[in-house]
Amino acid sequence: MLLHALYLVAIVVEAMTAALAAGRRSMDWVGVCLLGSVTALGGGSMRDILLGHYPLSWVAHPHYLLVTAGPALFTIAIARVVHRLRLVFLVLDAIGLALFTVIGCNVALDLDLPFLIVIMSA
Repeated sequence: MLLHALYLVAIVVEAMTAALAAGRRSMDWVGVCLLGSVTALGGGSMRDILLGHYPLSWVAHPHYLLVTAGPALFTIAIARVVHRLRLVFLVLDAIGLALFTVIGCNVALDLDLPFLIVIMSA
């Protein structure tokens, strides 16, 4: 339960970080949503495809697309204020990356893959 809650926070923060990058490149709202979702969910999707772990997380739980696109759009609205929260974003981003590492290792362990593959799937 805690791991799942932290995962949701992590993909929200990753989506918001991507939305800030999209805003710096003057992307429209569709580009912001797409970049936010791909950034937040793309790494895990690539890992799952390479390991043969199906269904992909966002296919099994389509609401993850809303969980990433919604905050990305919200970030556009508060972009002028978000730069003040840079340290918070950096800390949450680091926590998210650590969490993605743990989840990747758990997926590989659940598939009974060799230890070297577990390390590489992190």
